[in-house]
Amino acid sequence: METTAPIPGPPVTAPPTPATSLAGKLFNVIAAPGEVFNEVTAAPARAANWLVPVLIYAVIGVISVCIMFAQPAIQQTIHDQQVKALDQRVQQGKMTQAQEDQALQAMEKFMGPTVLAVGGSVAMVIFSFGSLFWWALVVWLLGRWFLKARFGYLKSVEVAGLASVILVLGIIIATLLAVILGRLYGGPSLGLLVSDFDPTRRVHLLLGAANLVYFWHTAILGIGLAKLSGVSKAKAVMVVFTYWLLAELLLIAVGLGSWTL
Repeated sequence: METTAPIPGPPVTAPPTPATSLAGKLFNVIAAPGEVFNEVTAAPARAANWLVPVLIYAVIGVISVCIMFAQPAIQQTIHDQQVKALDQRVQQGKMTQAQEDQALQAMEKFMGPTVLAVGGSVAMVIFSFGSLFWWALVVWLLGRWFLKARFGYLKSVEVAGLASVILVLGIIIATLLAVILGRLYGGPSLGLLVSDFDPTRRVHLLLGAANLVYFWHTAILGIGLAKLSGVSKAKAVMVVFTYWLLAELLLIAVGLGSWTL
């Protein structure tokens, strides 16, 4: 008796993996950044992946500024630094004593806690968005120039936005340390070893730049670059870290070391 072979049914395909929510990405980028960036690389560009993190960064930054500038010890530190800078200009012959006295009077009038908080808040919002797009540009250029990879700039913006979660944690830590220690530069860095931290001294700036949060942020960006470019994590992290190190040293060398803190 002749039997008929069964007609094969349609191939069974595994159900697609559900996309992680934005909240899930923001938490997972801390513990499992590779998985987050795998999903970001494979999915279409989403503005929420960078817009929400940078808004959180800006809001937390503004709150931090207001808290720190409300501390009397920090207010005194800022005042002392400004007076010291004016004294140095007088000693260098760039300003007369009469001009310094006028500058001090103006400073006392216009540099109160409220003005500092408002000015610092505006600067923080600008810095939040500026640093996001700058880091995105850095990741994009490093991928094209050094890793010979081609990917869209908006993907770099997503990576930089999600990685900024690490900087948010850094702001929270720095704010807590600043309040506890009563000092302006209170990030988790080697600068904590210096009791009289002076941002005009290069050695102090180098210690302040050796910040655990910056190292962590650089590593997360490197992992994101690895996923975008298809190279190993070690290679991508090394490329990003090398850029960061050279940029920090250059800023300190040209007298813009405060940008490294």
